[in-house]
Amino acid sequence: MACQMAPFNTLPMPKSNKVKFKVIKNPNIYGCFDEVEMEIQISSNACGHFTTIFQTLLHEMVHLALYVRGDNDFHEHGPKFLRIKSVYSELYNFDPKAI
Repeated sequence: MACQMAPFNTLPMPKSNKVKFKVIKNPNIYGCFDEVEMEIQISSNACGHFTTIFQTLLHEMVHLALYVRGDNDFHEHGPKFLRIKSVYSELYNFDPKAI
């Protein structure tokens, strides 16, 4: 569903059946994208509200989109990442300074 929402509906995203989702219990991170497993992980110990889960999912989807696009720095929070993040932050009224 989130791939059908802006800005992800204009980015090269894989089919949903190609990406796994996993709930982890790591209190030190909100989430992560594992490119080897093609898996987005979200921590139930760090994300307790829908808004936090949604923000974390979108954050990890940016990493996924950059990976699919072939960017070698897909895991970083550089200019490419921040450009996409600023679009969804404005669209969904999220804090653009939060990472």
